[in-house]
Amino acid sequence: MRLMSPTPPHPDRRAFLLLGAGAAAALVTGCGLNNPFDTSTTPAAEAVRNLAPDVAAAVTAVGRLRTNQANLDAARAAHPALTKRLSGLTDLYRAHLEALVAAVPDGVDTTPATAPRPVPAGRAAALALVGKDAAAVQVGLVDLAVQARSGPFARLLGSMSAGLAQQVVLLQRTPVAR
Repeated sequence: MRLMSPTPPHPDRRAFLLLGAGAAAALVTGCGLNNPFDTSTTPAAEAVRNLAPDVAAAVTAVGRLRTNQANLDAARAAHPALTKRLSGLTDLYRAHLEALVAAVPDGVDTTPATAPRPVPAGRAAALALVGKDAAAVQVGLVDLAVQARSGPFARLLGSMSAGLAQQVVLLQRTPVAR
């Protein structure tokens, strides 16, 4: 005798109507975030308003890190002699992005909103600007860690902040060769 599994219950008419109304509302509002009918992306600054607090913090951190990474890459391109000196910060940004990017929902655009800013002509000035950027993100990560709802996520952001603080100090300690 063969046992047959029970037939799964079918959605009732009310479920179909609610699903249809939800899909129509998403299409009418043009919301791209988590909308299977829309492949456009939502800028990070707009998306964070509709995300859970920790997800919004991850999106914010990724956006700031990517902006700094673009400015750092521009400084390295303008001053190749700084590449070795900036390698620790370059590696740190990469590691931080790898740790956070999976928390960014599909459809959220975290690419920098603007092109990298102009790089100062002097190496010392370029290095100082890179250090200032890193210090600003370091403080931002502390703020995000304090606001985090999840303890492990707060610790991750705090350790990222500590790593950036270390890199800022290292950038400031050694004078730039002319």
